[in-house]
Amino acid sequence: MLSISQAAKTTGLSIKSIRHYEQIGLIQSPPRGENDYRYYPEAMIRQLHFIKSTKDAGFNLKECKELLLLCENKERSSADVKIIAQQKIEELQARIDQQQVLLNSLKALTKQCHGNSKAECPIIDAFIK
Repeated sequence: MLSISQAAKTTGLSIKSIRHYEQIGLIQSPPRGENDYRYYPEAMIRQLHFIKSTKDAGFNLKECKELLLLCENKERSSADVKIIAQQKIEELQARIDQQQVLLNSLKALTKQCHGNSKAECPIIDAFIK
């Protein structure tokens, strides 16, 4: 069993994040020792690693919780997991597409700007409209 600081160091999460996950019910509150400190058993450390990995992959906390519940359910259907992953792929692709449009627009504006000592600037003009 690890203390909260040891759990944070082991998982790469902050103490604040771990406490937040407890408060919102993403993980259960760990057992407390005689000194009233939280002590995290190995199963909870695995949950925290899982949460960190899913967050690093771009999933929000709601999605992390869904995936964690599926992870812990030995009767799960891989189809349920795949649906969540496919939804995330669609969301990420939409954001990438939006960012690509913004990038192309900014590149076009930058090409139009002479970049000289004059005040005229198509980039500024585009933002004023």
